[in-house]
Amino acid sequence: MNRSKNKGLAYPAGIVLAFSLVVVLIIAFSTASASASSRRSVLSLQTPTIGFKNTTYTVSEGGIISIDVEMSTAAGTSTTVEYLTLDGTAKAGVDYVSAAGVLTFVAGDLSESFLIQTIQNSNYSGDRTVNLVLRNPSVGTILNPSKATAVLVIQEDEATPTPTSQGATATAIFTDRYEPNNTLQNAFPTSPGAAALCSATLWPAGDVDWYRFVGKAGSAYEVFTKELTAGLDTVLSVYDTTGRLISTNDDADFGSRASKVVFSAGANGNYYARIINNNNVDPANKTYCFAVTEIAGTATATAFPTGTRVPGVDICEYNGDFDSACLIGAGDSFDMNLVPLWGEGPDNDFFRLWVKPGLLYTCETFALSSVNDTNMILYDQNHNGLGGNDDRAVGDFSSQVSWYANYTGWLYVLVGPVSPPEYALSFLYTYSVRCIETVATPTATPQPTFPPSSGQIIRPPTSTPTPIATDPFTPTPFTSDVTVIPVMTPTPTPNIQVIPLPTNTPATTTGQTVSFDLTVYYDENLNFSPELTEGVENVAVQIYDNLTNELMAFGYTNEAGTVRFSSLTLSGMIRISIPFLQYSQVTTGTSNIFIRVAPVVQQAKPQ
Repeated sequence: MNRSKNKGLAYPAGIVLAFSLVVVLIIAFSTASASASSRRSVLSLQTPTIGFKNTTYTVSEGGIISIDVEMSTAAGTSTTVEYLTLDGTAKAGVDYVSAAGVLTFVAGDLSESFLIQTIQNSNYSGDRTVNLVLRNPSVGTILNPSKATAVLVIQEDEATPTPTSQGATATAIFTDRYEPNNTLQNAFPTSPGAAALCSATLWPAGDVDWYRFVGKAGSAYEVFTKELTAGLDTVLSVYDTTGRLISTNDDADFGSRASKVVFSAGANGNYYARIINNNNVDPANKTYCFAVTEIAGTATATAFPTGTRVPGVDICEYNGDFDSACLIGAGDSFDMNLVPLWGEGPDNDFFRLWVKPGLLYTCETFALSSVNDTNMILYDQNHNGLGGNDDRAVGDFSSQVSWYANYTGWLYVLVGPVSPPEYALSFLYTYSVRCIETVATPTATPQPTFPPSSGQIIRPPTSTPTPIATDPFTPTPFTSDVTVIPVMTPTPTPNIQVIPLPTNTPATTTGQTVSFDLTVYYDENLNFSPELTEGVENVAVQIYDNLTNELMAFGYTNEAGTVRFSSLTLSGMIRISIPFLQYSQVTTGTSNIFIRVAPVVQQAKPQ
């Protein structure tokens, strides 16, 4: 029997079914993998957001707290965000150390933090607040709107004082309906053109009021207080959408205690107004009104600073005050100019550098344009002047100041023009700035030297000024008539400040703190009184503890012959030593001192 020949292959039904199931499973797995891959792709494309971990942080007075900042999704590249602190009811330098800087999230990082140091004091002030702000995230990252700001509460650790009886009449408690609005986060909302917020108070003393309103890019706004009760004096500060200060105003007009700021909005978003009272009388039952209006055109036509950023400004603007000082690290150099951010007024550039004791800091301007002439001033963390410099040397219009640090904290550097340029030419006034950190060991026996310019006003113990061809001071021969004269009249304010040296005196030593001026003068007119033209310049003066014989401070006299010794803590008597005059005298240092150099009287030669 012949069988028919099949041209194809025949498979059992079970094998065919199994093969079909395998194909279906492969297709399903491929589809699921593609779907999962798609989800991963979508997730990887989500933009990470950055914000504070908490909206409120709490720390005890005198403590240190770590502030956590989180990212919602790990980024594939390094990401940065700026942070800063703003005064609430707490004041920088009094209740806490202001902080500002940049947090860097490396690839895959989800959390970073920064520290805030609070300041211990013995006065009862109640709980105080500090506003925390995040701004300027790097490209590819956005701020979480609800977590871009936070509040730090500094808890008072002093006992609540017992109120004293005032008789039948007690101070009225007078709060307003906008409270609590003591922080940027709790700023009371309003709108441009809305009815003025009246019957607002700044009670109790030290109260801070915050308001917020939405601004539109390119629109100009007038923010102001009005209808102040006698006894109030408002100070108004306006901040942009990133928490950067736009402008501050005390009195809008001469004789007025109301305030006004006019500016042009640079971006869409919330703008903030902060109001404090500049009058120290009891603010109970004293009120004011706050309002915002949108005005036609731009704000450049008004007498107030505008928010319109002009072309050509440097990378640090705005940095025209202590609160907005540009952060600079030791060894960093910035290329700057003197173009005003708001298109008017001189451009003053503030910088701040974190310093530590035992180190010498030398800040300088360099690479000045041919038309520029800078002036530099250093300030300590409490904004007290330490000294400054105009010209580094004769014919060199750059500036340089060295300072031996005696605390851990911020050092502020102000650079400004000696002669403010016209706005139209300000872009020609360029310079570079840097601060260098070196280890300096003070010596107890500094030798008098003659620097190239009296502008070098703070000298570290180990610095050796570059010699010049001609000494700026050639002493006239004098006799041994060196006398100490008690001060009877004020002396010219010196431009040299002496920095006290660290000593081995035990920390438990107690004594009075004194400051005094010492003037060396050549009494050319024999009237036993210093004249402005009789000061002996660049004379080294040393102050020793007469009990331990340890060097407490040193300095050089300025062009008026004067050197200032500030905040010296005495355990007893001090000894003043002037090696150049072979002079040594023990005194209490509680009053200003004159050192008279008697002139040589030429005797007629016998005929």
